[in-house]
Amino acid sequence: MMKKVILFSVLLVFTLSACKDDDEKVPAQSEEGQFVRLMASDQDQANYYLINPGKATVETHSGQFANGRLYTSPSGRFVSVINTEENLATFFDSGIEGHDDHVHIKGTPKWALSKATASRPVHYYGSGDNILVFNDGEGSISHFKESTLHTEANARVFNVGVAHHGAPALFNNGTIAVTEKDGSAAGTLPERVKIIDMNGGLLHASTIQTGGIHGEAGNGSLVLFGCTDGILQVNQDGSQVLIPNPSSFGTNWIGTILYGKESDQFVGFKSKYGLYKIDVNGKTINAIEESADLVGAMFDWEGHDLLVLYTDGTVKVLDGHDFDIKTSKKLNVNFPATGTPAFAASEDFLYITDVENSKVSMYKKSNLELIKEISLPGKPSKIALMGSLADDEDGH
Repeated sequence: MMKKVILFSVLLVFTLSACKDDDEKVPAQSEEGQFVRLMASDQDQANYYLINPGKATVETHSGQFANGRLYTSPSGRFVSVINTEENLATFFDSGIEGHDDHVHIKGTPKWALSKATASRPVHYYGSGDNILVFNDGEGSISHFKESTLHTEANARVFNVGVAHHGAPALFNNGTIAVTEKDGSAAGTLPERVKIIDMNGGLLHASTIQTGGIHGEAGNGSLVLFGCTDGILQVNQDGSQVLIPNPSSFGTNWIGTILYGKESDQFVGFKSKYGLYKIDVNGKTINAIEESADLVGAMFDWEGHDLLVLYTDGTVKVLDGHDFDIKTSKKLNVNFPATGTPAFAASEDFLYITDVENSKVSMYKKSNLELIKEISLPGKPSKIALMGSLADDEDGH
């Protein structure tokens, strides 16, 4: 009898252990990496929410102003918070420093020391250790370095021309392509692009005048700017070429340009109009999709997949190389009273804000299955990913 009891006990322990292992494996496959964080700004309050998606935990950090626009720094460690109306650009530190296959923990999450108080900061651009913010109200650039965000109190600010709705972009050789307003076209948009050094000194003058410029993206060797006439390609050697709009555009033009680093593809987007592949080699603009229902598009964190949002809540995940549809599904997306929900995507997951219900929804990117809904203390306005996709922490 004793042998039967012992045998039964062993079998019971084995069975329970096997079940426990299986139970543990299921959530591990549906959780974000332990070093990935999501930051959300509050629509109405000067609060910023640091979310650990894997654990569904939320930390509230008080900022200076509400509704900041958020941009992930080049390394992923920081998020830049831009409050345009309040003339402020600041940075939040995740405390997670990525190094390819591992991370280093650098203290606790907190605001960095560096800030800029120039007039109307708007366009952000980061590459390597450098971060630029264009200040529309005065035609200047605030220059930060990621490596000194905790040691330098203020950005280095230098003038680049008259006040206008401008945009800068960094080249690999340390120079800057920046828009220029010379008054040759009506309106507030800049008409030209020049190349300057990191002090604002002119290196290459503009060679092409456009009817107006908005939106930019670059890959280090060239930058594309959206303009009324087409896509203005500016190379780091100073040469410029205009890729003309398709004749079907009429008076429409592309004002948002996206770049996927992993796929090395440029995409043009115009809300409620179309999504386009910009071929810098063939100098053509080709439709990926044209629809009045298109309201949002972005590459995932690595630039591998392109995610597209529609007015009815449908989301499509496109392969960023050939733009074939990988998955498509109508989601229960709640649109705010004005504008569209904010969304961001990591390697495996998609996040979409729900302003009215004070939450962020997390979906599996491969099949758009709802994984969880993360409740917040306030209304999420903008979101950005930060931290690292690495799996391990290295103590050295």
